[in-house]
Amino acid sequence: MTKLAIVNNQGEDSPVSPNDLTNWNGEDVTALELPVFNGHVGDEIVDEVDSLIDEFVFLTPQQRTLMTTWIGQANVFHWFGFTPRLGVTAGNSECGKSQALQACRLLTNQSLWIGDATGASFFTQTQHGDKAVFLDEMQDMLIGKDKTLLSALKTGCQPNGSVTRIDLGSNGRSVRCFRTWSAVGFNGIGVDRFVDSQIHSRTHWLYMRRAFTDEQRELLDERVHGEKFMDVGSRYLKWLHQNEQKIKAFRNSDLPPFIVNRGRDKWKPLFAIASVVGGKWIKHLTDIADDETALSNELTDGTQALLTIQTINEDWEQYSPSEPRDSKIAPHKLAKLLTKWADESGLKPYARFHQAHDPEDRHITKQDLFKLLRPYVRPKNNRSRFDTNDRSSGYEWAELLDAADRHLPEEYRICQVEAPDKGVSHD
Repeated sequence: MTKLAIVNNQGEDSPVSPNDLTNWNGEDVTALELPVFNGHVGDEIVDEVDSLIDEFVFLTPQQRTLMTTWIGQANVFHWFGFTPRLGVTAGNSECGKSQALQACRLLTNQSLWIGDATGASFFTQTQHGDKAVFLDEMQDMLIGKDKTLLSALKTGCQPNGSVTRIDLGSNGRSVRCFRTWSAVGFNGIGVDRFVDSQIHSRTHWLYMRRAFTDEQRELLDERVHGEKFMDVGSRYLKWLHQNEQKIKAFRNSDLPPFIVNRGRDKWKPLFAIASVVGGKWIKHLTDIADDETALSNELTDGTQALLTIQTINEDWEQYSPSEPRDSKIAPHKLAKLLTKWADESGLKPYARFHQAHDPEDRHITKQDLFKLLRPYVRPKNNRSRFDTNDRSSGYEWAELLDAADRHLPEEYRICQVEAPDKGVSHD
């Protein structure tokens, strides 16, 4: 039989026979499976996972708690109605991002490690809803016009998550559905800048720091340390199943009261696992969630406008001393009032909203106001309180203040507002 000869990367001839050909079509992707542990596992396994992470990943104790409990939910994410993402990032290289993500993967059952994923390859792997996917250097996968991977990451947080595609078959067009339900961890330098606000809010973030010499951790080599991780991971998985009923019994009402709205979906799986052991695990998660809530309370351009409008309502006579307040206000008049508002530094940002030579051209316009307030409230053609024949377009004060109450961080809200002749009540 004729043998083919190829040259390997050492420059040596490597005989290849028809029965031993390189598979240039690639190989099937296989998930890592943790071995089954048959004995009883005590609560100390959670500390053991934490210690193993600390051996290889430089993190604060609070970050290790986040990582430990996230790994737990990644093993049993199908128990919950929402699986949050884990994002590992840093400002520069050599901070241990890949090693942190690899440690997560080796402790997670039915997990896949992917270094270059398209949207199509991602949702092909997640079809059965039982996989945890780890994406290395994800920012490189998000460069370009194809947003399929972002869509899959976003929709796959929930059991009914899916993407659709058109199949052109012999019977014409048909819509095909591909499931995206999966636990996902990813890493990359500055990867938090490559995702939109929805994915960002659905992700637990680990911001890595470069370790000093005396803080260096052991280099993780799967060939050397894989067996150790598999042993700890298998016992952690068994402990989770032993406590399945306790974990599933955790309710939203058991969360710290400052965690609300989408935050409850994101934090519930981690707190549910931590609640079984309590103590520092609950405290650490509470501290992280509290810090994150404080950051999320920072004002956006839109909420800053609502806060300014709320201030104008409270101090109406200062802003419009010669004109009584109506039940509505025309957009151009509201824009004019905004230009009078000064921040704590005495600056008037809405009077310098645009860059222009003419001071009048710098002012915020009603078109600018439409864009800022559109997500919260829109003008209506309702009657004036002073002139029932006036049906011109305007913002209803009650709706403006209701939007402020709903969307401003709690520290900025005003529960009681003055009566209509001095202020507008929206109780």
